[in-house]
Amino acid sequence: MTTNKSSNGQLKNESQSTRLFYDPNSLSSFNGYRIVHTHFDLNIDFNTNILDVEPLNNELCEFLLKSNDTEKLLSFQVDIERESLIIKINDLSKDSIISIIIYYSTSNTKCTALQWLTKEQTADRKYPYMFSQCQAIHARSLYPCQDTPGVKSTFTAKITCPKPLTVLMSGLQTKYDENTNTFYFEQKQAIPSYLIAIAVGQLVSYDLSPCIRVWTEPSMIKQCQYEFEDAEIFLTAAEQLLGEYQWKRYDFLVLPPSFPYGGMENPCMNFLTPTLLAGDRSLISTIVHEMTHSWTGNLVTNENWEHFWLNEGFTSFIEAKILGNLDKTNGKEVRRFHAAQQWEDLKTSIDTWGPTHPYTCLVYRLNNIDPDDAYSSVQYYKGAALLWHLEQNIVGSESNFDEFLRSYIIKFGRKILNTDDFIQYFESYFPQVPSVDWQSWLYTPGMPPITHDFSTQLEQQCRQLATQQSSITKEQMNMLNAKQVAYLLNLLLNNQQSKINYDYIKQLDINCDMSKYSNCEIRFRWYQLCIRVKYEKPLDDIFKFLEIIG
Repeated sequence: MTTNKSSNGQLKNESQSTRLFYDPNSLSSFNGYRIVHTHFDLNIDFNTNILDVEPLNNELCEFLLKSNDTEKLLSFQVDIERESLIIKINDLSKDSIISIIIYYSTSNTKCTALQWLTKEQTADRKYPYMFSQCQAIHARSLYPCQDTPGVKSTFTAKITCPKPLTVLMSGLQTKYDENTNTFYFEQKQAIPSYLIAIAVGQLVSYDLSPCIRVWTEPSMIKQCQYEFEDAEIFLTAAEQLLGEYQWKRYDFLVLPPSFPYGGMENPCMNFLTPTLLAGDRSLISTIVHEMTHSWTGNLVTNENWEHFWLNEGFTSFIEAKILGNLDKTNGKEVRRFHAAQQWEDLKTSIDTWGPTHPYTCLVYRLNNIDPDDAYSSVQYYKGAALLWHLEQNIVGSESNFDEFLRSYIIKFGRKILNTDDFIQYFESYFPQVPSVDWQSWLYTPGMPPITHDFSTQLEQQCRQLATQQSSITKEQMNMLNAKQVAYLLNLLLNNQQSKINYDYIKQLDINCDMSKYSNCEIRFRWYQLCIRVKYEKPLDDIFKFLEIIG
């Protein structure tokens, strides 16, 4: 990837009234100056796999300051130890805005934000592919930025790529030049650097509704059309709960299998894994989750990664609510069952870390720690469990708590917050409710201090099968839906009883033909059970799964 004027950034000298905050994972000077806008001028080059400067005579960066229609070169220094770039600006008055043009190149080995795929690594195997993943702190390897979720800015972009490839970004496309295959984008809503996203490949699209479009490689578009047909219904349900959708379009890209996440909530262009294409719409919860981030995460954003639960805990909690609201006949049970699945996944994560590990706290220190190293489902599902506790046990009214959620989004929309901000707002909104043991919930490792009862008929049906003495039969398994099968396997994984042994797993496979399931969540859990007891029959499938799935 090459750049002409890769980053034309507008920088604002902040007044004293601007909120100051702390971020142990940022290398930027964000409490003195704030980036308010970035313009990208990029040319995609799959031969070099780098962001490079267009013909400079040396490998250094060059900075051009524009102010009052004048231009001058700025001095700079590079902190080798911190791998940061320091630009000195003097005599800038408070609240003034300047533009800085930065010419730079990235390393093809150290740009952790970009993944370059050969054509053999794509679904269609015809053209190369590139996509970004900037969360949590990888944006600084992609472009000069203030690498913290606490700074939000708008962007525009002009990106040229080889034909017949297409460029997508986390903004709205404003223009296309067919002669040069140049794509223009704009994001008018200020977003943090971790939500900057770009993808380039042979891509086609299908309109699911006037404001929702799915993109993917040609061979997968029909599957996507079927799997995500109800996306407009999901968005309507989210708006009914959370208020008007603020981003104009909700498009999403289904990436090649090497994409390492279930999804990424890049605004206007969510990224999704193709493992969601189960063929039976049984994995729609992921798209509901990423869609919900349009409010909790993208509008209301954690101040730094120590408060990541404010992004993911809220989103996971609301995801279960929306899934319940979508089921008009059995909604309460569907919601509780989804929460039960989250609870079992939380157990797995805490067992993995160990119950006293600091990363099993909802809020923990990240000094000198890469947020990726602390990443797990704890912030998702322990956070969701806290919000369940607040709704069910403290407030005691789902409708009142729904009103609080809408108020919370209005209060903190387009802003950042930390855990103390949330506590203060909750206690001011509900001044008469019982006190909350915040210390145990937020700062104590291990499982939550309160065990929730998520018992439903759907959940009990799985639990009875997981604890019965005899092997599960084909008839019993066929009575379960895909989510129940995944939950049942989770129960078996978390079951410490000695019956989960080689003979048990072998008989389960003989009875139920576990290889028939295409649902990736089922396969993942089944393979874990097989590995645990050294059941070798699906070994080739396990190797293939590991080779293909990111």
